[in-house]
Amino acid sequence: MSTDKTALILHPARFQIIQALSHEALTTQELDTALPSIPKPSLYRHLKTLLEAGIVEIAETLPARGGGERRYRLAQSPHLGPEDVAGLNNAEHFRHFTTYVATLLQGFADYLASATDHDFLAEHTGYTEVILYANVEELDAFGQALNQALLPLAQNGPGEGRHRHKLAVITHPQ
Repeated sequence: MSTDKTALILHPARFQIIQALSHEALTTQELDTALPSIPKPSLYRHLKTLLEAGIVEIAETLPARGGGERRYRLAQSPHLGPEDVAGLNNAEHFRHFTTYVATLLQGFADYLASATDHDFLAEHTGYTEVILYANVEELDAFGQALNQALLPLAQNGPGEGRHRHKLAVITHPQ
């Protein structure tokens, strides 16, 4: 049976909200602009769900006409560990993976829609697949090396000529 945390995080709209808040605090208006595929009423509903679950918190309340405008941030890491997915059956894993892939597709569609002409080379955009042979120890070493290489980049903030990029890694035996 799917865990509450797994279902909470891997819902398509909530997953996109979590991703949008992964590096910076945003207002609902900023989230609405960043996530055009989520209707505004749904955005508010899912943001409230994440707030009540403690995944998201109010970072600050900004003065605004008629009251205050809240800026939201992640309150905790939305990481799903082995204990969160341990009891999932194949159908549940497939449903969650489908949600994840659908979110990747929506993100890529949003990127393509953001301009009429993209220079994939200049924007460092691409997609590829590699088939490799590895034992468990080699895969563990690769995962550790990849995490060490990604950690400094994942801690970067905006500015200094930086642009947001997404790197998705999916592995499975073939």
